[in-house]
Amino acid sequence: MRNNTKTRKFNFEIDPKFVEYFDGMHQVFLYLVDECQLNCSQCLYKLDNNFYLARRDIDPKQALCMIEDFFELGARKLTLMGGEPTLYRKSEKNQPLFDLIEKANALGYEYVRIDTNGQFEDGSLLLAHPSMRKLDEITFSLDGPTAQINDLVRGEGSFDCAVENIKCAVDLGYTVNVTCCIHKGLVERNAEGELYISQMAHFVSELGVKVLNFHDLFKGGIPRDHWTGDNDISIDKWFEVWTGMQKNIESGIYSIPLRIPQSFVTEEDFVGDPEYYGYCSVKTGDRILVHPNGIMRVCSLMIGTPYGIARYHENEIYWDDGYTNEMQSHDINTNTPCTNQVKGDAYGCMKPTCVSFKPKQNEFVWKLKLDWERRRYNG
Repeated sequence: MRNNTKTRKFNFEIDPKFVEYFDGMHQVFLYLVDECQLNCSQCLYKLDNNFYLARRDIDPKQALCMIEDFFELGARKLTLMGGEPTLYRKSEKNQPLFDLIEKANALGYEYVRIDTNGQFEDGSLLLAHPSMRKLDEITFSLDGPTAQINDLVRGEGSFDCAVENIKCAVDLGYTVNVTCCIHKGLVERNAEGELYISQMAHFVSELGVKVLNFHDLFKGGIPRDHWTGDNDISIDKWFEVWTGMQKNIESGIYSIPLRIPQSFVTEEDFVGDPEYYGYCSVKTGDRILVHPNGIMRVCSLMIGTPYGIARYHENEIYWDDGYTNEMQSHDINTNTPCTNQVKGDAYGCMKPTCVSFKPKQNEFVWKLKLDWERRRYNG
């Protein structure tokens, strides 16, 4: 540990076990609000969007105190998300959202971003706000290069609205990225024989997007399988697509970087480099996910479940000492395939990697803070 609890000043009364575990924290994901205009069939967060407890959002004062305490623990990247973060205290004209951006900048966060579905009205007015202009990145969710493909999973009209706001953000000079879920519609081919996932890369680059980031939707024998819709693809199909996309990337046909999850490796490859392929955020404690219902967790695959690492309430952060502590399913001191995705041999000889494992990705935290990628490629 860099310092002990007594020499640090925190806003929350924090369990020492929390401080010890997160002493290597690099990034924070604040799920500000459990509310969204959409009901996407592939949404990992669907249960929280549709099942409200006493709290539907994070109290603004708590949110400000959290990002200050997390900065003290080492966090330098902050992502504001939901639900839909642009709905956060909309009745207060989004001022708590703006306050968070301002506070993060004042504290010294090196990278502050927002992850949005792009369904906000009066986009030019919101995006022109002085506080929003201090964001380092705006990431829009878009799941297809056409309205027909995107709206099949995200809802009618969502494509046109998101694209309009993407164009507005680009025109205003924002660094704009797009996140795309790899669903069945994207691994089909268009009239020219090109995969729609490949067409997606060309489409967003023409819009002025800087990076296209993909998420997978595999069914892995975990709780999210029951609420993320029938959009997943087979492993064989994925390797066919992944191999083709990697060849395209290496040949330089895309004008922007693509961040694509490898998702699986052979047992032989894993055994050959377990430190590399065994990356797990639960084992490194490099991130924290904070939700309105009081749960703090590390792995996004646990969203919609009671599992987490800690709880917060009023001015205290409690370590989870019970069976719902997500660390219990991990051998913390051993490099293993992802144990949150599958139990047993459901994938045969293929071993699942962390959903965040995207080799050679040019991403703030992995490039500057986590050194396993540097060791792998630079010796």
